Amino acid sequence: MSVQLLVSAVLCIISCVICHRLYFHPLARYPGPLFGRITDWYSVYHSLRGDRHLNFLRLHRTYGPVVRYGPNRLSFSTPTAFQAVYSSQANTKKSYWYDTMTFYMKVPSTHATTNKKQHARKRWILSQALSDRMTVVYEQAFLNLLQGFIRRFHKVASHTKDGWSPSFDMTEEFTLLAFDSMGMFCFGESFGSLQDPKKAEIIENTLEGFRGMNAIGYMPGISWLQLDAFQSRVSRALKEYEAHATMLANRRGSGEGFTFPELQSESSLLVTTGADTIAAALANIVFHLVNNPDILARLNSEIRGTFSDLAEIRIGKSLNSCSYLAACIDESLRLSSVVGGCLMREVGPGGTTIDGDFIPQGVDVGVPFHVIMRNPDYYDAPLEYLPQRWLPETSSPEKIRAARSAFCPFGIGPTGCVGKSWALVEMKITIAQLLFQYDLQRDESGDTHVSSCMQRLHQRDEESLDRFVVTSKGPKVKFRLAKATGTANECTK
Repeated sequence: MSVQLLVSAVLCIISCVICHRLYFHPLARYPGPLFGRITDWYSVYHSLRGDRHLNFLRLHRTYGPVVRYGPNRLSFSTPTAFQAVYSSQANTKKSYWYDTMTFYMKVPSTHATTNKKQHARKRWILSQALSDRMTVVYEQAFLNLLQGFIRRFHKVASHTKDGWSPSFDMTEEFTLLAFDSMGMFCFGESFGSLQDPKKAEIIENTLEGFRGMNAIGYMPGISWLQLDAFQSRVSRALKEYEAHATMLANRRGSGEGFTFPELQSESSLLVTTGADTIAAALANIVFHLVNNPDILARLNSEIRGTFSDLAEIRIGKSLNSCSYLAACIDESLRLSSVVGGCLMREVGPGGTTIDGDFIPQGVDVGVPFHVIMRNPDYYDAPLEYLPQRWLPETSSPEKIRAARSAFCPFGIGPTGCVGKSWALVEMKITIAQLLFQYDLQRDESGDTHVSSCMQRLHQRDEESLDRFVVTSKGPKVKFRLAKATGTANECTK
């Protein structure tokens, strides 16, 4: 066969594939970008760029509530679709995208396990460790860690003439705190990154690895593009810290627990992405607060009016009574989701119906968190930071119900975040203690071309990276001891 004939045959095959995918494929009637409807290289491209979350926003603004972004992939943007895709009754399973985690971790973690029975077993083990009873056990260790974190800002602020510290990059600061917290959580002791920030570099390395892993999830045949970058580090850490964390311990009297390879896989994911998720969420909360001074002032008033001493800020009725704090956190989780891309599910045998459309077996479906939680059909002024939208005294029951129906920062159903309760506790305590102790102020030195809250949010969005977890730099924040609370002595103890 001549080269010319071979080339002609290949071009003919490619043309037939393209023609089928555009006009005769079962999903041909759904709108979407031309390149995406033809090939999964479209998703590979945006995965490597790190802008999957922003691209899904653009796609749904352009094409509507259902978008075909791959030859065999659909993205939806409604609460009913979210239930149909992710709930316990959904006729779906995790897609082969999750198998890429097994490729690097050798044994699937709870998050990456696609077999429903195996997933249920692993999730049960984790849920025992993340129960309300165990949260109280972890709390004191976290409070001790948080005290050292709080002191970092006092040491600098107390030596300046005006009382304001130099600016801190809060993503960097919260990453150190969250990494040490996850070390304590998984291995029984902190990694010490607050004292030696270089120890937290594994998070950045891992997230860069996840950027490539996202791409491979769309086209498994390109696994040669990604190197196995961090598993050996985690293996060494497990041996160094004797990975027998309370969270991952065997069930008493039954011997049911994680094997060492499973423990390695669970810890790999929890320590890295778990820490970065918390850090990103905390940084986003502070970003929105310092860019909305009136909201920050009201939250300061609630916290300083509820507590009279830093030691009082812990799990309990007083913390739970801080409704505005909860609203500020929820609004930040809505507007700045830390979950990137679209968590894909494969439709099971017999197909399923989503928003009135029958979807055949084998199609990958999903609902991007960034899209649904910024959907104007469920949120008035969706790009504005408005904690009052969650409060009954400032919003109608109908609007709150609509907002809650599309609110999904931790997912839902059997594959939702098993650590939701502890994550919220950690966020509440950290923000409350930080605001009780300090006045916060945005560093305005870099605001030459950005003047409004909306512009700063847009800039933060555009500079963010989706590497499984959506991360951004900053915000850069200055600190000053809060005079009204009389907390100066607390910082120096």
